[in-house]
Amino acid sequence: MKRKVIILLVIWPLFVTSLHAQQHEKKAKKIYNQAMELIDDHQRQAALEALDAAIRIDSGFHQAYVERGKLYFKADSFQLARRDFSQAIRLGDPSGEAFFYQGYLDYTGARPDSAIERLTRAIQAGCTWPEVYYFRGLANYALKDYQNAITNFNGAIDKRYNYTFAYNDRGSAKMKTGDYQGAINDFEKALTYDSSLAFVYNNLGHARAARADYKEAVKAFARAIQLDPGYYKAYVGRGIVRTHLEEYDKAESDLKKAIQMNPADAASYNNLGLVYLKSKAFTQAREQFNKALERNEALAGAYLNRGLVWENLGEMDKACTDWKMARELGLQQAATYLKDCK
Repeated sequence: MKRKVIILLVIWPLFVTSLHAQQHEKKAKKIYNQAMELIDDHQRQAALEALDAAIRIDSGFHQAYVERGKLYFKADSFQLARRDFSQAIRLGDPSGEAFFYQGYLDYTGARPDSAIERLTRAIQAGCTWPEVYYFRGLANYALKDYQNAITNFNGAIDKRYNYTFAYNDRGSAKMKTGDYQGAINDFEKALTYDSSLAFVYNNLGHARAARADYKEAVKAFARAIQLDPGYYKAYVGRGIVRTHLEEYDKAESDLKKAIQMNPADAASYNNLGLVYLKSKAFTQAREQFNKALERNEALAGAYLNRGLVWENLGEMDKACTDWKMARELGLQQAATYLKDCK
């Protein structure tokens, strides 16, 4: 009989502790549910305070950390968000959401390797949002792993058939692999779901230009400009295409417009220089290549093109100097011209 009393005395504190913990968990859950209602009502500050209270009551409440982290994330308080997502992961968040947000923050923070690792962990934990695959694709793209980028964009589209950005970025990845028709198909598919995106028309223009379909490329760039008159990249693209079409006056107009919009863009000066070079206005061409190199002294194409100007002006020593610089900067095409140099 005495032994039984001793056993009861040992078990009783454990029973009380367990009951106390259950009461705390129940109270924290109730406050958490209130926080969810406040989030639905767009009462962010009140929701934050409720989640703070839930966490104070139950410090092991992983989902409360996830939801608070998401609120911080939406408010651009990324350091606080990352702290909460890290805590949720330490507590064993089974949903994978915390890994997703950590991966997203790694991607936007220019850490694509870490982003891929965390987004993969999110998928392994059961988070199958299309965004998980999409951002893992973007991280692959940042690492120039275009085939895996395409695979991940496929996964995003499988999860959301009308995922406009996934079609666009898959098209960009296909451009990098030389699949220009596949890229055209993707850009056009993206536009069937949202025809208001100037940058997709701009990408379509470059894809059509890559297939030497210059007239259709001009139409795509023109549509991008119509949608966004301040989109200087579309003027650059149309200027390049019009140069191929030997519409030099129109190309000059487009590229000057691009320079007016963004005077710091070295490529615009380089392309304007090409217009003058092709129309045999060598002095004007040289002036534009000089301006390009003033803005980007590592622009290999500008050295190559300025070398052609010097060649046409009979200044072969200067031409060879520029072509050597172009080759040193990695432009293999320059080797062809250097054959004429001593």
